[in-house]
Amino acid sequence: MSLLSDKQFLFIIGSPRSGTSWLQAMICAHPLVCSTVELRLFNGYTAPWIKAWEEEASNMAQGRWYQGLPFLWTEDEFYEFLRGFLEKVYERVVATNFQATHVLDKHPGYSVHVKDINMLFQAPRFIHMIRDGRDVAVSMVAARRQIGFGTGTIRDSAVAWKKHVRAAQKAKQYQNRYLEVRYEDLSNAGVSVLKSVFDFCGLSIPEDVAAIVNAHQFDKMKSNRSSPLNDIQAPQGHYRKGKVGSWRKELAPMQKYLFDEIAGNLLSELGYAENGWWAESRIQKLVLPLLAVALPVLRKSVSATMALTSSTQAQRIKESRICRLAMKKLEQ
Repeated sequence: MSLLSDKQFLFIIGSPRSGTSWLQAMICAHPLVCSTVELRLFNGYTAPWIKAWEEEASNMAQGRWYQGLPFLWTEDEFYEFLRGFLEKVYERVVATNFQATHVLDKHPGYSVHVKDINMLFQAPRFIHMIRDGRDVAVSMVAARRQIGFGTGTIRDSAVAWKKHVRAAQKAKQYQNRYLEVRYEDLSNAGVSVLKSVFDFCGLSIPEDVAAIVNAHQFDKMKSNRSSPLNDIQAPQGHYRKGKVGSWRKELAPMQKYLFDEIAGNLLSELGYAENGWWAESRIQKLVLPLLAVALPVLRKSVSATMALTSSTQAQRIKESRICRLAMKKLEQ
């Protein structure tokens, strides 16, 4: 029997900085689950192969030109090749825990490949970790600054959060093989949430669920730089605050407006905010949209002026710093 059909495969999906690693570590504490580091199998490996196959097969079907694997293989043979590749990879994962009945894999990038995953496996289950996008955004920006990962601005973070959440929600079509877990619920009611996750996965609920949750308290994981694998530490700076609602103290007024402009509809749809949440006063409600339009124009104007008036490199650096500080004040 094939490993891909013999084991129950579980995939954690969702936006980066949504607590996917935290949830993975808790599920991995179950004795019948095996897992490993983020493998990037679907976004890094199978997705490019599938894209190449589809493009080449389409060209042949339209009589445009004949090249690539579709000239030698059938579609069934191609996908059997991919399943053989995945089986060889996951054999190494299962070898770490031969009693495991469930294989857990996760990467935020898997969110945009749920269709491929569902096609390649027999009844995989998807666990969608969802977190308030505003907390995600400040965490993304901090991660970029501290460990070189993530997006560098609140605007880009809003785009990334919305993209991953919307993509992961497409797994809803698989009905009872899709589960949404809220970061905030896991933080506030860890035991009951983890029990529901184990039940969804088809795993027996251990007697020591409370101990598992306690062992994976955020502060403990941060202090130990814990990862789902006991012999590997998370990068320095991987864990930040882990607090629910920290965005309230970290987002400037303009940043709140910019986030809402991009992903406010999804934020409201998920129940995290009401329309107009970004404005703390009538003045902000009137002024911030105007500033949001004016800022890009002002940036271009400042850059053009600097290019014309700066005569030395030292002077350009000085003016650039002054302008950046001025722009930051305006955005706040």
